[in-house]
Amino acid sequence: MRATANRDDLVFAAGTAGRVLTSRTGTTPQGMRLTAEEGALFFTAIDNEMAITCRISAQVLVSGAIVLPGRLLAEAVRRFPGSEVDLEVLEGRHTLTLRSAFSELDLIGMPATNFPGLPEIDGLSTLSISEKSLRSMLRQTSFALSVDDMRPLLTGMLWNHTPGKLRLVAADGFKVASRTEEIDNAEEKPFRVVVPGRTIHELERLLSDNENMVEIAVGRNHILFQVQDVVLISRLLEGNYIDVDRFMPTEFVTHLVVKPRALLEALERSAIVAKDGLIATVRLHMRDGRLIVRAQSAEYGKHFEEWPVEMRGEEMDILFNIKVLAEVVKSIEEGDIELSFTGQHGPCIGRSEGNPKNYWSLVMPVRLS
Repeated sequence: MRATANRDDLVFAAGTAGRVLTSRTGTTPQGMRLTAEEGALFFTAIDNEMAITCRISAQVLVSGAIVLPGRLLAEAVRRFPGSEVDLEVLEGRHTLTLRSAFSELDLIGMPATNFPGLPEIDGLSTLSISEKSLRSMLRQTSFALSVDDMRPLLTGMLWNHTPGKLRLVAADGFKVASRTEEIDNAEEKPFRVVVPGRTIHELERLLSDNENMVEIAVGRNHILFQVQDVVLISRLLEGNYIDVDRFMPTEFVTHLVVKPRALLEALERSAIVAKDGLIATVRLHMRDGRLIVRAQSAEYGKHFEEWPVEMRGEEMDILFNIKVLAEVVKSIEEGDIELSFTGQHGPCIGRSEGNPKNYWSLVMPVRLS
């Protein structure tokens, strides 16, 4: 193998593929396959859950492939002084030689013959959505993913595709987020699958705020995302995801409309002093068209502020986990946030006042014993 490529492209590709390799890889080789073909280099890493292939343009003089340990390639290339890097593997050897400017470095690798192949996507259903739209959908829902391995299905995100619509749902028992987007895929086969949270977070890293299309293919056991020159393949979680709509209340006693930035900044100030125990709480008190925000701790002090807001319904005094409520507030992308309360101990629903139909989130209050 012999090729030349841009150093920054190499760092991106090797770093992106290398994120798949974790301590949980198990029996899968802790390696990344580098393949040189006509006009391109391909970086592939695979573990038990996920696979990534990243393509970059390169001047390829001799085709070939090698498997390199872990993330060493990205670490090595990042430290080279030149903007171009030469890569060479001599025939019959398993050492990659990197040259750039006045530097030369050898990385000992392995033959690529036994490297596992990419999972096959069978029983295919496909759809396309812009990076901008998908990034927005994930940003509004991924914060509600569970990290509790005791309920593994909730560590994943529900992707529910029906004719002309895609809905993403995440829930962890304390909060729920649901976002629906209209898409031009009315003729494609519907699907309902659960994508692991680790895959969701990796997909978020790949997406930009542009109109390039993301190609998605769903099989019986795997899902594939193609984001420009990166292909991400993930296994799907098995099981029936909870019906979050049955937790959606229909009757409310109090409604609050407030600017997200104002509420978020108040919560951030509360977090300075609210550090008692494992749950930092904030008290919201709504009465006579005013919102009062309070937080305190015996060790650090107390916080208080009050300002006029748009309010309907009964007086309300309620406690929330500061971090969880802040995540709900951050998820609102346009307009003011409307918080609808079912009572002091019941769920609260958050919506964008300007666009309430395609997105909602649910957060449970804190109950003090």
